[in-house]
Amino acid sequence: MLIRYLVQSVILVTLGVILGNIIAETNILSRLTPVIKPLCRASNLPEECIISLLTTLVSSTAGKSELAAFYRGGAITGREALITTVMGTFPVVLGESLMRVQAPLAIVILGPVVGGIYILLNLFSAFIQTIWALIYSKVVLNPRAISAENSRSERMSMTRETVRKGLKASYSTLKKTIPLLVITIVLVGFLLDHGLMDIISGFFDPLLRFLGIPGECAAALAGQFIHYSVGYAVLGSFLAEGVITRKEAILTLLIGSMIVISLIYLRYSISMYISLFGRLGLRIAVINYASSMVAKLITIGLVLWLM
Repeated sequence: MLIRYLVQSVILVTLGVILGNIIAETNILSRLTPVIKPLCRASNLPEECIISLLTTLVSSTAGKSELAAFYRGGAITGREALITTVMGTFPVVLGESLMRVQAPLAIVILGPVVGGIYILLNLFSAFIQTIWALIYSKVVLNPRAISAENSRSERMSMTRETVRKGLKASYSTLKKTIPLLVITIVLVGFLLDHGLMDIISGFFDPLLRFLGIPGECAAALAGQFIHYSVGYAVLGSFLAEGVITRKEAILTLLIGSMIVISLIYLRYSISMYISLFGRLGLRIAVINYASSMVAKLITIGLVLWLM
């Protein structure tokens, strides 16, 4: 599992950095002006940030790597990079729900009611993160000039020379990024396999007790450590047998997602952000994690209020 993710991360980070540097060397952005211009005006973010947001719909790692390439190249500021990563939460969750079939699996295994509500709550949690990042960027950032459309010859300026420059710039970045990424992922993976996971689970135990979640649901939480579909299957069987209510199932899924997010940040995200953005990466990781936890707690509060 660790080796597979490590290889996947290295490939996606490499592709993202190369893509970002090639885009920085060309006029490709001018061809996308009709698409990104409204988003730039709505957020006060530069075109490069919007391009990376669109990329995260396909691959979160590639989109963030692309963003890091723009940041290291001086095209965007650290604040703009930070805001963009928070704002990208909804595109990431939307893309993962659709492209990694999480939504169909949840609906099939948990049933259309519980599965549908859970997927919508996940999207809601991600959406409010994107919204408050959008509001913050609109308040604190000054509008940037949006490039006008260029001539046809300028828009088609993907030449061997620009690609060569992009690859050259990528090499200097990847030479520092990839070793740090590999070392950190392996180190944190070792710690998680030797007791750190128990500490994380214990951290959320008071929340489980506070919400009155039945002890049987601990099996579903343990299943989510293995794969989200395992957690779905355990809860699906509990629902079918009447062991837990729909509300308890949804609360368990939301708490489980908080634990999984914590593990993902410790095992992968922190190392990726630091390797991509340097010292800024730790700040990005902390703020994104805090944003995710607050959004999940708001969502849990909504469930307690309405169900």
